Amino acid sequence: MTDHANTEHDLADRPVTRAVPHPEPLNPRGIVITCAACSASRDWLLIQVRTLVFVRCRCAHEWQAHDLGAGDFDGSYSGPETEWDSFEQMYRGLGFDGLLRGCYLG
Repeated sequence: MTDHANTEHDLADRPVTRAVPHPEPLNPRGIVITCAACSASRDWLLIQVRTLVFVRCRCAHEWQAHDLGAGDFDGSYSGPETEWDSFEQMYRGLGFDGLLRGCYLG
């Protein structure tokens, strides 16, 4: 038997996370962002956790993007399409787990 009260409470404790593939270059300061690990300049995964925004490259390098905010998601985000059980499953499912390092899909 499922305890719905505990399930709802557990979901409320999880931070709302949005992940949006962004195939184009990012240049929030007028300078194109490049990956410090592989020098890629496009095909990102933008991840918002509460008010924090992270950029993830196909090579699996990830960093907090202080110049990006929730507004940067609004044009690309149309609503939840898939719910993932973990970040690792999300990265693998969207192709940002390092396997496609050096590939541009967008």
